[in-house]
Amino acid sequence: MKCYFNLSGSHQPIRDEDGIEVPDVERALPIAVEVAVSMLKSGEADPATWRGWRLEAVDSSGVVLFTLPLDTLLESVHLESVH
Repeated sequence: MKCYFNLSGSHQPIRDEDGIEVPDVERALPIAVEVAVSMLKSGEADPATWRGWRLEAVDSSGVVLFTLPLDTLLESVHLESVH
């Protein structure tokens, strides 16, 4: 199945135009977390700018599969020291 990871916050939403193929919804969540953590650890993303934002996974018809608050992600993986 095709899964798109959109970002939304207080500013203009960022839409994932490409998406990725995942075997099922259950596999999409760890992929999303893995990519987000990798972006933070590599310095590609600044954790301070993620406060208040959320990642929303949708299928090709636009149905929301799950929502991941990025604040929660930052807290759960203890990335406060990553800058």
